[in-house]
Amino acid sequence: MTAGPGTQVDGNGSTSNPYVISAKPPVTGCGLTGDGTDSAPLAAHVGTWPYACDLDATAGGVYCDPATGELRTDPPYWADFQGDQLTTALSTPRPVPAAASEVIDTISIDITNPDPCRRGLGLLFREVDLDFVLPPGSGAMAGIDGDDMNYLANQGNATIFATHSQDNKITAFTLNPGETRTITMNVEAGRGSGGATITRIQKSLRAWVWSNQFS
Repeated sequence: MTAGPGTQVDGNGSTSNPYVISAKPPVTGCGLTGDGTDSAPLAAHVGTWPYACDLDATAGGVYCDPATGELRTDPPYWADFQGDQLTTALSTPRPVPAAASEVIDTISIDITNPDPCRRGLGLLFREVDLDFVLPPGSGAMAGIDGDDMNYLANQGNATIFATHSQDNKITAFTLNPGETRTITMNVEAGRGSGGATITRIQKSLRAWVWSNQFS
């Protein structure tokens, strides 16, 4: 028997083509679908991109979940906010401390990083409003957490009532994954002279936190 091109003859006279594979072996794995055949080719086991932004420009890493065989991306980002504000009108005016600076009130909040995986980056906003009564020749300072924010003085010959001092500070902080921290702000006053008094204290403390990167 004469064999055609690309065929071989076995001992029984049968012919076969060694260059043709009749079927691909099944191949599966975590994160894949299909079995490697022509009718079920291998493909990534993915869902629909759920964001309006561009996938190529913003996507993070891709990971395989061995429990489900699905591919997964970075965990979602989290954010949290906590704040408190309190206004106290003093029925009896409080003398402004003569010392350079003295804590006259405090306010505290608890802020939590809601992300169990990543560090949190926070923004802390501190605000203090004080009302002073300044007789002639008097003066008073208002401050936040050891920082003398301003100094007011009456150089006239009449008392100034309800002189308003409003100061604020914005600073950053970090939280470890899942960490809860108590943040306290000190309201301070000082350099009091000439009978200066405080008649109202308003304090506000606000904190925002966003989950950040792993570093």
